[in-house]
Amino acid sequence: MIRQSQNLLSRVTPVLDFALAFVFAYYSANITNRLAPLFGWERELAFNLLTSTPFLAGVALVSIPFVLQCVGFYRKNNLQSISSAIRQLIGFAAYYFAAWAIYQSTRNNAPHFNHVILVNAVGIPLVIFCRFLLTRFWRLHTRVGLRQVILAGTEEDIARQWDKLPAYWRNRCNVVGRAITGQMTERELQDIIETNSVSHLVVCGGLGSYSANEATIQQCEMQGIDIYLMLQSESHPGTMSASINDIQDSRMLILSSVPTRFWPRLVKEIMDRIVAVIILICSLPVWIIAAIGIKISDPKGPIFYKQMRSGLYGKPFGIWKFRSMYVDADKRLDEIKAKYGNEMSGPIFKLTNDPRIFRFGHIIRKLSIDELPQLLNIIKGDMSIVGPRPLPVYETAEFPSIAHRRRLSVKPGLTCYWQIEDRSNNGDFDNLIRKDLKYIDNWSLWLDVVLFFRTIPAVLFGRGAK
Repeated sequence: MIRQSQNLLSRVTPVLDFALAFVFAYYSANITNRLAPLFGWERELAFNLLTSTPFLAGVALVSIPFVLQCVGFYRKNNLQSISSAIRQLIGFAAYYFAAWAIYQSTRNNAPHFNHVILVNAVGIPLVIFCRFLLTRFWRLHTRVGLRQVILAGTEEDIARQWDKLPAYWRNRCNVVGRAITGQMTERELQDIIETNSVSHLVVCGGLGSYSANEATIQQCEMQGIDIYLMLQSESHPGTMSASINDIQDSRMLILSSVPTRFWPRLVKEIMDRIVAVIILICSLPVWIIAAIGIKISDPKGPIFYKQMRSGLYGKPFGIWKFRSMYVDADKRLDEIKAKYGNEMSGPIFKLTNDPRIFRFGHIIRKLSIDELPQLLNIIKGDMSIVGPRPLPVYETAEFPSIAHRRRLSVKPGLTCYWQIEDRSNNGDFDNLIRKDLKYIDNWSLWLDVVLFFRTIPAVLFGRGAK
């Protein structure tokens, strides 16, 4: 059976970061006392953070690996750029400063206690950053644990795919042979394996290469040699991550374009509902004003408007909005398109000063108040706070390419990159798709937090709203 490669480093680094944070927290009071003369602080020689507040310190320290995971610090296994690591650690520190501020508001702590917490909030990210730099340098430059590797596949596939692998990975491989598809006998392959103590077989050419090189793979498999099947090829672009799932005696290779880790998705589901309930409660006066304004502007129609939109994987659901158009708006859509055209390219329809919108409707659209009822969709589970905007079912059906449907692989949301950076100011449909896929490919809990707070000024200043 082909074994899934276990990346030991991805499991060790969170534990190492916890250990470093623990050591720093233990000595943080001493560090604070040494820094005290520089900042005019009073010294407290008898204080130790871990023994004085063991529960608080314990919870904070245990949560460190989880918060780092939330901000995406472990996603690229210590090979992200240094600037990206700095941004992620700043985000990590922001979480702790926010938690500290909340805790500080509930009780009156001694100045020395606050100074020690401040030193920890700054010092722990610095210690972890130093660990990151050392780990990154080691991964990029070391040749420890050199692998004895055989490459399998056609000459074209090997030439095309092997050189595309990052240099740091290839540098740790000693290629001792090439099993060209259909050209190497079992005995010739076995001689290479035994002579060079081969530990890895790398199969180039994508999923189709498995059957073409099945005999080579099985020969290596029987001897316990690790097998790397390169999934990316010209016909299978590398937008999907791979994982292995064992279901009793059956083994499945899972290719997914969205994050498959359970707990970050669970946290997102919980936070979506909590935030939606909080915003709904705080915005109730706005709901009342909107309802009154709609009834005054167009008393014959309902306050709310329900439309079928495309949800997760295209499943239709009814989205709720405050009504901003006259009751016959849907029937007049084709007429408006023919008379005024469309400011968006592709299947999405946008029009400045759409005559179907009544006066108060323009106001609630400009301030995005018409979107508030979608908080009910979020509480129900049809939507998220952050995600690609759900499009009407008839617009989804007119997508020019089936590749555009990848934006449906995550739950739709109230806001995303396009709503913050472009909205109606950019009528390029391909740009909208590009921004949505950027969100999907780079998703993390921290990205959701960033986009949520970037949405606030976009809404307050009505950027691009029509």
